[in-house]
Amino acid sequence: MNRHAPRYAFLLGILLLASSLWAKNFIFDLGGVLIDTNGMAAFQELGKVNVAKLILQQHLNPLTINSHIKTKLFEILDCVAAMHVPENELCRFGACDEHGIQLPYLMCAWLNGTVTCSQACAMTTETIAVNSQWFDCYAQQCIISNLCRMIFTPERFIGTRKIYRAGIAFIKAIKAKGHKVFVLSNWDSESFVLLQQKYPELFELFDGMVISGDVHELKPSENMYRILLDRYKLRPQDCWFVDDQKENIVAAQNCGVNAIMCPYINNFCGLQKYPNFKLIAQNIQKFYSKSVTRRENRKISGISVNSVKNTSSAMIEGEKISLTDSTI
Repeated sequence: MNRHAPRYAFLLGILLLASSLWAKNFIFDLGGVLIDTNGMAAFQELGKVNVAKLILQQHLNPLTINSHIKTKLFEILDCVAAMHVPENELCRFGACDEHGIQLPYLMCAWLNGTVTCSQACAMTTETIAVNSQWFDCYAQQCIISNLCRMIFTPERFIGTRKIYRAGIAFIKAIKAKGHKVFVLSNWDSESFVLLQQKYPELFELFDGMVISGDVHELKPSENMYRILLDRYKLRPQDCWFVDDQKENIVAAQNCGVNAIMCPYINNFCGLQKYPNFKLIAQNIQKFYSKSVTRRENRKISGISVNSVKNTSSAMIEGEKISLTDSTI
């Protein structure tokens, strides 16, 4: 952590400057914001030889192999669900991945606790084993089977997760100024217990948590947000929500919560990205600065600030700040 100290000196300065203006509570998503995939561990779970064979046999670009595997995984999960779930139960949950692509039914059912880890693992691996015609080659079949075992086996799944240390520093800085911090995440209950055990230095910082597997809801359902707000007696306008998916940001905004899309720093020729927590702090400060300026302009113009309707909460995407008519 010491090697990161200079990097966050400026961040702490921003926090000290803006703390009197900031909302009281910060709500964080986990995946893509505070938690990421350990690429090397996941690669080993898939099987190095299998991946190499798939690239060579299908003439794939190694730089796009992750996208290829994910697309095939979603396709196979839909095939598995079609064979085991009655058609009238194959509802769409509305949950998406970080690119806005609809998550398969089986993955949503796992995340919201409708299907257990063991049920999902058995259903997928056993069905994949007897349906080789779904795949372009044997290596691809092995990869998808291994990937399903990894995702739906809590110990293996958590073994492929890592935390952003910068996120811990950011949350500690927020809490040092007296703000409360919460989790609102789509995560299955079984592996979440192991995640907390693996990273106590992160989870001991939170004042409250709501995950999909416990409440049987999924973001972007507004029910998820209301459960958190009601459980911890939070006023929406007193909260900032940080997430990496636009549909989740919109849902938070619809509930009256201020929201910001997590901005990223690209490293290693753009192959890896990391959340830019310093930019999050800067953008929130910019919002308040512009909000104060607008209120002052209204007063100069003779407009009653209290009479202006609060149409919606603030929404910030990356470095682009879009202000509403909020006067809070």
